[in-house]
Amino acid sequence: MDMLNFGIVFPLLPSIAEEFNASAMQVGSLATFFSVAQVIFTPVLGWASDKFGRRPVLLIAVAGTTASTVLTGAAWNFTIMCVARAINGASGGTVGIANAYIADVTNSIEKPTYISYLQACNSVGIIIGPALGGALSRWGFALPCYVSAALSGLNFLVALFFLVEPRSSQREAAVNLTHPTPDEGAQEGTTGTGIHENVHSAVGSNARLRTRASSVDTGLDYIPCSAGLLFAAGFLFMLGFASFESVTGYYLMDRLFNHNKETSGQFYGLLFTIAGIAMLLTALFIYKPLLGCIGEFPTVALGGVFRCAGFLGMSFATSPVLFACAAIVQVVGGNLISPTTSSLLTTICSKKIYGKALGYQQSFQSVARIFAPTIFGYLYDHYDQRLTFWINAATTVIAVPLILAVPRPASPMNAQEVEQNCDSLERQKSVPPTLPSLEGTEHHPTLRRQLSRSATESHQSQSLQPVVEDA
Repeated sequence: MDMLNFGIVFPLLPSIAEEFNASAMQVGSLATFFSVAQVIFTPVLGWASDKFGRRPVLLIAVAGTTASTVLTGAAWNFTIMCVARAINGASGGTVGIANAYIADVTNSIEKPTYISYLQACNSVGIIIGPALGGALSRWGFALPCYVSAALSGLNFLVALFFLVEPRSSQREAAVNLTHPTPDEGAQEGTTGTGIHENVHSAVGSNARLRTRASSVDTGLDYIPCSAGLLFAAGFLFMLGFASFESVTGYYLMDRLFNHNKETSGQFYGLLFTIAGIAMLLTALFIYKPLLGCIGEFPTVALGGVFRCAGFLGMSFATSPVLFACAAIVQVVGGNLISPTTSSLLTTICSKKIYGKALGYQQSFQSVARIFAPTIFGYLYDHYDQRLTFWINAATTVIAVPLILAVPRPASPMNAQEVEQNCDSLERQKSVPPTLPSLEGTEHHPTLRRQLSRSATESHQSQSLQPVVEDA
């Protein structure tokens, strides 16, 4: 619905320019206001979803989209139009929260597939939105905005009555038992009792150093440094998509349609529809089987090959048909990469910060949308018109290794291991009977902790032995 809202308003820019007698620069500033607001507020929405829950933040965001779209249709001057688009950008950071919601309710195997389904839904918005907006624009820009606002309002009602807050799963409970927070470990360690101190000791500082590249194993609320590789890759990929939006229309008109604005414009709209269909089919019928056959990282590498070949093919295409075929290859390649990128980000981050991490990812992508039209427009006007496609092929070559370089955390336990470990941990009600009593002794506090840890580890090792053998 958010992509549909964006798609409906996107074709209205000429009508808006005519209504307010705005220059091309002023109309371009609408996209800038939208993207800048999205850069600023998307991480805030992600953080709020981690702290207050996914559902209330999604409801607020959808309500903001509805209100801003009404204001867009009712704008009485260009300043109000800019304010409306800024509010729409600020409330449009729902992709990261939706990805975080999916990560909350799926396991590591299901997660990439369901994130690709979310992108398939975005593809439907790309297909329907511009067509609906273009069809309604003959009655002015206000009517499409009100229709879009009504659909967003319907979206709000559906979320209000049917969207539930994700609940913690048994797997999360098991991870919390095996990876306690520092406060829990310190609290249990002061008395020498409880299971958290035992397992915390077994994990030890070496494990924390080993998994510093990810926060999922420690459960700490920091974004690991390795996430920067994914943010950079997302920025480079969005740079390519934004340039595809901003330059392709001119390229088609100048090189393939002999400056025929009407024919090239129709083909450009058709190309977006074809791209949306390719995204939808990739998400529904290609991504999941390919992921099951060759795995995540080979899928990313293959997507990089497709994306690079698609951009190069677009630059050397001698006819609209060849250009469209190359564009499809490029779109398919990008959609083989994007779900894995979002899934991998939640794999290396603690569940506590899914929203914040994915919000930062979307924010970096919004930065690319701000600068891409200016950068690639300048390159198009002053250098080779094919340079845009060559640069995006080169950024693909850079971005794919960044994703492949992300270190993976320790492998998660499967369902059987979780159940067995939970049963074993529940049997340990308190301090093992073999633990010598330390009350009333004159041992140094450090020595007392060491004695308690040693005895507890010995008992735990004996208790878990049958579980290990069964596994």
